[in-house]
Amino acid sequence: MDLITDEAWIKTVGEQTDATGRKSFALLDTIEKLRVASYPLYRSDDVVCGISAAYIHDLPLYRPPRGLIHVANPSRRWKSSDLSRTTRSIPQEDTVRIGKMMLTSPVRTALDLIGHLGESAAFAALEKVLRRAVFGTDLRADDAARFGYPKNTGQLARTCIEEDFAPVVGRLSKGHRRAERLLASISPLSESYAESLCSYNLSILTIAGVEQQVDVFDGHRHIARVDFMHRASKTIIFVDGVSKYVDSGFSLMRKESAQYNRLIATGYRIVRLSFAEAVDVESLATKLYGQAPWLRGAECF
Repeated sequence: MDLITDEAWIKTVGEQTDATGRKSFALLDTIEKLRVASYPLYRSDDVVCGISAAYIHDLPLYRPPRGLIHVANPSRRWKSSDLSRTTRSIPQEDTVRIGKMMLTSPVRTALDLIGHLGESAAFAALEKVLRRAVFGTDLRADDAARFGYPKNTGQLARTCIEEDFAPVVGRLSKGHRRAERLLASISPLSESYAESLCSYNLSILTIAGVEQQVDVFDGHRHIARVDFMHRASKTIIFVDGVSKYVDSGFSLMRKESAQYNRLIATGYRIVRLSFAEAVDVESLATKLYGQAPWLRGAECF
């Protein structure tokens, strides 16, 4: 396909480019994915890895570095303006083939992000991989979020981690303890990048007793399903995403306002985090302990 003359592509670029010529992050991600998929000079023993593999697997990435394709090769090293080839052997069990391209598996890719982008980025990627493993596809995961998570979701997640994730960690050449610590905290219940980062940061703060995606009832009447809850103190944490109001309009905002009022009337205390607060541990701690200081006593070391 020739993108220069493809009308659908030209339309997409136009829709995702503002008046100043600045491209949306979604468009930049698509361009990067195309760059990785169409690179013509891969060697037969190259394995696309790290951030580049994450683009192909559609893993969540927040403002990652762009423009350089990362590959691992068992015996060769090379660096150019387009490609970084490092000398590293990837076990065959941790690779997948898509078309003519060999790349690290989704689990291995997520774990490799520890070294590329840090623990929090790897945590979010691992949660996305786990969510897909438990529910099958992103669409089925969205259906579960909409209609309610099955009661056996936790058991399914633990089985996936034991059978599909832990063996990959065992084959890492280094960083086993770090990777195992992340596996101990990931969940298939995060519905956005912000929720994943919030979950990670709550684990860093070591607040015991925080549950995710909790249904709240007033008697037999369902009030809401909340992002995070500390049952012992009846504290609820909501993670905001501005895009959901753009997508759903003011009807969703009014619905959530009514839910908040009912939750407060039932005795719950609510902390609402913006995206920026959820993804930054210091900002989260400042907001959380400022509005819910009693949670300091819930820390478990």
